[in-house]
Amino acid sequence: MAGKKSNQFDVKEIFRNLRTNIEFMQMDDEIKVINLTSTTKNEGKSTISVNLAKMYAVKYPKTLLVDCDLRNPSIHRILGITNASGLTNLLTQIKDIKKIDEMSMVQHIELDEGVGILSVLTTGSSVPNPAEVLASKRFRKFLEMAKAEYDYILMDCSPVGIVADAVPVSSICDGTLFVISSEENQKKSIKMCADGLKRNGANILGIVLNKVDSKTKKYGYGYGYGYGYGYGKD
Repeated sequence: MAGKKSNQFDVKEIFRNLRTNIEFMQMDDEIKVINLTSTTKNEGKSTISVNLAKMYAVKYPKTLLVDCDLRNPSIHRILGITNASGLTNLLTQIKDIKKIDEMSMVQHIELDEGVGILSVLTTGSSVPNPAEVLASKRFRKFLEMAKAEYDYILMDCSPVGIVADAVPVSSICDGTLFVISSEENQKKSIKMCADGLKRNGANILGIVLNKVDSKTKKYGYGYGYGYGYGYGKD
């Protein structure tokens, strides 16, 4: 039992440190909208997105987590909430919406031990053209409205090494975190994907190394910094 509590503390401390590092990057430019992507599937980006969003919500009351992985949504499964309606449904009504936070699509999750509330927008109804949806004027309008309402916005995007959905999102976010798995690490693929995002205007904040064997006591590396922990497939 003590071991489980210790592990939970370690995980929270890792994400607290990650949040702090991002905060210290805001000396010159505000980093309010953060996109998380990966090279390929099953590297743990969605699990990291959820945990980092929770850590932001502990400190900042108005934190929004958006599932932008329209091809393979998993935020709702991780949090155990419904995906009956969400981002795609909201975008169809965006011209008539006054406040995003008041829409029924946004779900409010009470964090463990009642330390805060995390607002969550799942993907919603499936669409045949995810890349076009995320590159649309409606999505830009949504992001403008969200920035006016929330302290921080975290977006979980599709792996950029598989589809291009994360490219338009990264280009309009303040920063992008690149999640990579220590089990599936291919430096050439990572560099190619990161360079591609940069060419399209993305601000790469750093790499988060995931699925690290805690016995090695190595916690990752990155362009600016890196962190890792040993679980999470989504």
